[in-house]
Amino acid sequence: MRRFLLTMLFTLSISFSYSQDTINYFSDAIRKNTKSYTKASNKAYERNNIKEGKDLFDSLVKNKLVGTKFDDFNLKVYKEKNVKINRINKPIFIITYASWCVITKGEIPALNILAKEHRNDMQIIVIFWDKKSDIKNIAYKFSDDIKVCYANENYTKDAHLVATIKHTLGFPTSIFIDENKNVVNIKHFENTIKLKTPIKQAIITSYNYFSKDINENLVHAVSNNKGFTTN
Repeated sequence: MRRFLLTMLFTLSISFSYSQDTINYFSDAIRKNTKSYTKASNKAYERNNIKEGKDLFDSLVKNKLVGTKFDDFNLKVYKEKNVKINRINKPIFIITYASWCVITKGEIPALNILAKEHRNDMQIIVIFWDKKSDIKNIAYKFSDDIKVCYANENYTKDAHLVATIKHTLGFPTSIFIDENKNVVNIKHFENTIKLKTPIKQAIITSYNYFSKDINENLVHAVSNNKGFTTN
């Protein structure tokens, strides 16, 4: 009997180890597919075929990245303690920027409104590909409901995060992951608000743009967690 139990425990441990190893992580999917994607994408943009370039990105996301397990990245939060992705027990909407890129008019106020509206069912994280000192003049514009983070090549511990997301997906990019840390969607977003647009209208336009994306992703996240397909 004892021998039987030991055999069962050994078998279960192997099965558990195998199941852990077969999880399809986001960074692994990026590593396996980025070379062919980058090569094809570069050729498309060299031919000035913008549509093909966008289609290649969408195909990479839909066929290789959606459904993968997002890595438990450790994020440096401006004016807060570091946070690990797996410590956030709700869906996460990540937006990546760089301080030297001008953020579209109305975008930050719109995100602040959405962060307040969704504070109980979603966490918004903004990642700047910068050093901490580079974002001091912009971080304060975001509400306390948004975690403003920063990552840079010059920080040793950021190398994996920067290589996986910035150098592969580019920016500005949004990533939506569900509460189980599965990737629901990734997109390059283009806010086409003109500089002379009145600030009130700019905020409304940005709000509608991000709100539609967030609500669609939340619906997909709920469906995925109930075992339904969303494609």
